[in-house]
Amino acid sequence: MQTFRAYIQNAAGAVTWAAWIEADHRQDAESQASALCPGQTPMLDLWSATERKLADSCRLDPV
Repeated sequence: MQTFRAYIQNAAGAVTWAAWIEADHRQDAESQASALCPGQTPMLDLWSATERKLADSCRLDPV
């Protein structure tokens, strides 16, 4: 299982909703995210921490 973050954006591109999704693969995560918004075609940005890469010049700060 991987943990994905799904962001749903409005037509202006502003994030209006976000959720953590547990899925075996990206396609399954996309299906789950789409099911959370029946009757809509959400814009989704899905990522997995195991797939996310940061440039050497980047650092993560605690929130």
